[in-house]
Amino acid sequence: MDKLNRYISFELLLALLIIIAFFLPWIDAGLVKVVGWDIPRTQKSVTKVTNFFSKNKESIYQTYAIFLVPAFSLLSMIFWIYMKQTISRVILFISGLFGFILSIYLFFNLPKIGNGVYLLCISSLISVIYLFFSFKSMKKADNTEENIELLPKQDNVLEE
Repeated sequence: MDKLNRYISFELLLALLIIIAFFLPWIDAGLVKVVGWDIPRTQKSVTKVTNFFSKNKESIYQTYAIFLVPAFSLLSMIFWIYMKQTISRVILFISGLFGFILSIYLFFNLPKIGNGVYLLCISSLISVIYLFFSFKSMKKADNTEENIELLPKQDNVLEE
């Protein structure tokens, strides 16, 4: 991998789009706009009133799991820059898969969906599909290299 490819790649773009999705509004209800980073804090403040009578007080902390998506994307970007392609792609695949599942969950549970959820869904889905086919082509390339090595070597002797 050459140095230009290290800083300009489709993987870095996808990881960056997943992170940017957290800065866009996820709840867009006219005057009320909540970005992705504020979702756990918003739910915690909303559920303080409703959780007063509930016995399950730990459920308000489960929303902090959404921070795994940008954390994995940032980790993927760091590994990509330090030229660890395979590790970076695996981490980005996990981030994309988790982001896609999260966005599908949000489509059914948020009242007014904002642009951030759409960007998260699209970029996560594209990253999962792209990396799936990337891993598949890498596996085929490895198999063809192994088959070439297993073939008996022939001497190219010119017979006159």
